Amino acid sequence: MKPSLLLTLLAMAVTGLLAVLQWLAAPAIDQQRQAASERRLLDLLPVQHYDNRPLHEPVELPAGVLGNPAAETGYQARLQGHPSALLLPVGAAGYEGPIRLLVAVDADGRLIASKVLEQRETPGLADLDAPARRSWLQHFNGLRDNDDWRLRAEGGNLDQMAGATITSRAVRDALQSAVKFHYAEHLTEEQP
Repeated sequence: MKPSLLLTLLAMAVTGLLAVLQWLAAPAIDQQRQAASERRLLDLLPVQHYDNRPLHEPVELPAGVLGNPAAETGYQARLQGHPSALLLPVGAAGYEGPIRLLVAVDADGRLIASKVLEQRETPGLADLDAPARRSWLQHFNGLRDNDDWRLRAEGGNLDQMAGATITSRAVRDALQSAVKFHYAEHLTEEQP
């Protein structure tokens, strides 16, 4: 047998083997991608807050709700079959453009956590992706609808970002709107 024919047959066999391996691995790869996507969205929720798969319980939000220009999807977390938290996408108008946040609110209407999904604020000043700004968002954790949401500049106790009053107020308002939405739309429905 000629060496070139042998190499061609070997290359075809290896290519076929790789194609079969790819075909066999595709479901596991897709499952891992889905799990990574879920972890990115669910990282706001402590694991003790849910035992369901919240991404399989969507809550449709029409355009215009929570500052979102288009329809968005939130997610319902449950613990032992009862609603335990809600993940809500929230929009705000920042100084440099739109800000998109993901907000987790527990069943009692308390803000669990939030994170920035998208923003274009001034780097070094109001950049919400900077580590110091991410920790600034944590100051809102634990607040409820009837708590004092005023920033220090407004006579309240909440810090704001120095030199970024517009962004600070926009983010605060967006977080507060998520808590108010949860209270109005979900807590009142579950009360007898």
